[in-house]
Amino acid sequence: MKLLNKTVRSYLMGSFIILLVIVPIFYFVVKTVLLHAVDKSLTLQLKDIRSNLPSVHSSSELDTWAKLDKDIRLEKSSGYFKDTISTRYIKRNDKDNEPDPVRQLDASIRVEGNFYRLIISISLVENEDLLTSIVLVQTLLLILLMAGILWINRKISKKLWMPFYSTLSIICKYELNKHEAIEFNETNTEEFNDLNKNLELLLNRNHTIYLSQKEFTENAAHEMQTPLAIFQGQLENLMQTAPLTEEQAQLIDHLGNNIQRLIRLNRSLLMMAKIENDEFQPTERVNVSEVASRFTSSYLSFIRKKEIQLFEQYPQEIWIQANRSLIEVLISNLVSNAVRYNISGGQIQIETGSGFLHIKNTGNPHRLSEDKIYERFSRQGNHQEGVGLGLAMVRRICEMYNFPLKYHYEEGIHAFRIDFPFNSSE
Repeated sequence: MKLLNKTVRSYLMGSFIILLVIVPIFYFVVKTVLLHAVDKSLTLQLKDIRSNLPSVHSSSELDTWAKLDKDIRLEKSSGYFKDTISTRYIKRNDKDNEPDPVRQLDASIRVEGNFYRLIISISLVENEDLLTSIVLVQTLLLILLMAGILWINRKISKKLWMPFYSTLSIICKYELNKHEAIEFNETNTEEFNDLNKNLELLLNRNHTIYLSQKEFTENAAHEMQTPLAIFQGQLENLMQTAPLTEEQAQLIDHLGNNIQRLIRLNRSLLMMAKIENDEFQPTERVNVSEVASRFTSSYLSFIRKKEIQLFEQYPQEIWIQANRSLIEVLISNLVSNAVRYNISGGQIQIETGSGFLHIKNTGNPHRLSEDKIYERFSRQGNHQEGVGLGLAMVRRICEMYNFPLKYHYEEGIHAFRIDFPFNSSE
């Protein structure tokens, strides 16, 4: 989720919670204010009645006066009691299905030595309707206000965060191996200017370190080639000297194997460094089926030596746009693994179809860990002749071209499948 959307969502959630709290509080406050106004009106009416009681000289006059107002009732009382105000629900007539809320004041009055209960009531129906209308209008206004503030906040936030998104866009397009000149836009926000300045320093520092590491890797790999070649030549000369015991021959052979492994490791490290540094830029149309067939042929002597059955199916050609050297490294490593880690008398199946390359082989009778097989210097089982970089390079090349790479194991068969989403068949 984008930062701006996350901010808006947080604001919406906060506003909704505030609205849930404010509306009930507003309802009860307005209701209290309205009831207070009704109570004040009842109190003033009672005060006015009591001030006019001296002009009433008989009970008949009092009854006649009470009948003039339908909201006033008189009942005889046994004595004096304290004035009380309460809310009651009373049916005004038989036609009403539900009783109406009224605010009722009960007061004690005395006329010619007799005590009466004076009941003054005011209907709250209109107050309830007014209260409902006020709350609805207020709620609508709050919603509109929050929506307006949200819209303004989004516009302001989008404008404020524009320098950040501009910087992010520049960083996403940045390539370390090219290190093109970076120009961040100047802003009037101090924090964004500091961010851009530190990012520029960081990228320049990383590029310097990258160049140093690249130069060291290339120099180390090239410098190692000469002493390794000399060492191998001297071992070959030593093998031709006489007399030579069997034990000495075995030691020299062992040294020769290790030298070969060092040479392969050196070449693989140099190739891996070039892949990581993205030095294989030129692309061309490459026939995957043709490359697979050619490298399979180059391993025929090893396949026959281990008595491996080879099955190849190339029903259609697969053409992709990529660097030929990288595709050759990709397929060569997969075929090499299928041969090297196979068992005597095993089998290899290589198949190309509509946009995919499938390489299956017998080997280790257990499923390999998908978390480790692509790690550098990770080897299958107890095999030590590999350098452990083959599948690491395969995965890196697939990542460069967005080729999905999948590993599958079933009934002693290890299978690697590479899909070529944007292939063209001819």
